[in-house]
Amino acid sequence: MGGTSFIRPLKINYYRMKHICILALALFLSSHLFSEEPAHLDRTTLNTGEVYVGEIVVKTAEMVMIKAKSGTRYQFQLTEVRQIEKTPVTAIPETQSTNTITPTLPVGNFTGLMEIACGISNAKFAFAASPNAQVSLAFGNKKVFGKNLFLGLGTGYNHTFIESNSTSLGLIPVFARVQSALNKNRTAPYIGMDAGYAFSTNPDYGGGTLIKISLGITHRLNYKTVLIAGVYGGLNSISGNLTETNNLGTFTYEGNTMMKNFGVKLGLQF
Repeated sequence: MGGTSFIRPLKINYYRMKHICILALALFLSSHLFSEEPAHLDRTTLNTGEVYVGEIVVKTAEMVMIKAKSGTRYQFQLTEVRQIEKTPVTAIPETQSTNTITPTLPVGNFTGLMEIACGISNAKFAFAASPNAQVSLAFGNKKVFGKNLFLGLGTGYNHTFIESNSTSLGLIPVFARVQSALNKNRTAPYIGMDAGYAFSTNPDYGGGTLIKISLGITHRLNYKTVLIAGVYGGLNSISGNLTETNNLGTFTYEGNTMMKNFGVKLGLQF
């Protein structure tokens, strides 16, 4: 009787441990299987050459929505999509992220902006409305914080022909530029701002601080080239001989004034 009471508990513990091991193995295998990534992902190529890799969660006759591995969702009109294909996960290079946009060519976010502008300038007590032209070149990052936001530095040449005294005012601006497209469409509105300092090339005038605001439209020609068209308005502090007329007469003196600029511009991001 003593032997029976000794063997029986051992049998109960053995079967209990067997069940526990089977249950643990089943849980391990199920968690491993459910945590595995799908064998294929959707590779969506836009007309611009940009590629998004992820899972298509919504597709209609007009749009497609892609969910990246990180959970970020991207939505495009079907008119923007060139091709959608299934891609084996093993075929995706390790250097290619499945979370965010990946260009088909190995290009970075460093870009340049070249612009030409023409318009009208005037400065109180210095000169009346006169024709103005400017060329500029800026370089910087076109994807700040992962957004369609350009941040960079630039310079150029600003020339005003002063009709009243048949002279010219030349300025070399050095500025920081912030420019943002307001959506991800191929053609999108944008807003931009320049802020900096302009150095005068005319001994009769001195330069000063500047600020310029621009609005317009951007149109992507391909994966890295963007055409830009818009209007601008700006202020540029200058100094020189000023002439003021009031009830007491006409007075000429050395002082500071603000030059106002308005016009249109055309640019290319490359």
